[in-house]
Amino acid sequence: MALDTTAGARPASRKIRRLGIAVVIVVALYSAGWFFVASKIETYLKGFLGGSGPVDIQCPGLATEGFPFLIGFTCQKTEIGNPADGNVVTAGALRAAARIYSPGSAVVELDGPANVSLADGSALLAEWTSMRSSFTVGLSSLKTFSAAGENVALNYRTADDALRAKASHGEVHLRGNGNDLEAAVLARNFELGQDGVSQPIVPLLSTSAQLTVDGKAELLEGKPLIGKAMKGQLTSFRIEMADGLYGELSGPYEIDDEGYISGEFKTRFEKLDLWQQHLLKLFPEGENTISGLAALLKGLAKGGQDVTVNLVVKKGTITLSMVPLWRIPPI
Repeated sequence: MALDTTAGARPASRKIRRLGIAVVIVVALYSAGWFFVASKIETYLKGFLGGSGPVDIQCPGLATEGFPFLIGFTCQKTEIGNPADGNVVTAGALRAAARIYSPGSAVVELDGPANVSLADGSALLAEWTSMRSSFTVGLSSLKTFSAAGENVALNYRTADDALRAKASHGEVHLRGNGNDLEAAVLARNFELGQDGVSQPIVPLLSTSAQLTVDGKAELLEGKPLIGKAMKGQLTSFRIEMADGLYGELSGPYEIDDEGYISGEFKTRFEKLDLWQQHLLKLFPEGENTISGLAALLKGLAKGGQDVTVNLVVKKGTITLSMVPLWRIPPI
């Protein structure tokens, strides 16, 4: 006698249909919600842009995108101007997106080049092959910010001078730690030079820095930096070159209202002969000072090539064992 499976199949098919209907409803509601939120964001941005505030921000071709798992916007061009002081920044297309389940974190990509025109007549041209930044926000302020660029080149021009800087890779990271601001900077294959001068100001090297600025986390909230005075801890500042030259320093620092740096830094030099060679190329007029410093360091290294010393900086004057070495101009 054949088994009757019709009664068992009908409840199963009804469950499948109900599940399918539920999925369609959820997808429809989610889609409607996404486009509703996107339209609100686009309306807000259009109201915010176009010079309605103290800073004139232009973002032509504004459009929302990212459905279904991202929500963001794009602009065909970016322009920021300050009518009060005449400074203007223009750049290429802008793309920003955040995950729908984490709207407090976003990724931003900006196409170059960027042109900065300042009211004093100077100008900055920045170029890169790729530039991406990311940030997270809390309930009322920015919590972290990071930016990374590839093949970055900067050209700064004034009426009297022109400087150029370039790096194959660069990074900037900022975050708040209580009331303090933590910052990290990295540049690979960095070089600084001057137009019309073959000898570079800073030869090709890689460098990184990590530091804490006491009581300045408020800068992430957009508050202005009032005055030059600040203090904190330089966790690490490193310089490396392809030929093996290496230097690192760390320690507490302080900057006064005039911009002069003071502090005591534990400093390590490796390949002392290379340091002497490079410094003589950069500052041939300081041969006596550089040779004397090299002899002092080699004496402390007991004839070796590596040494760790304490450098004391007081109002910009660097000393080693009470011997003045150099003077840092105010920032």
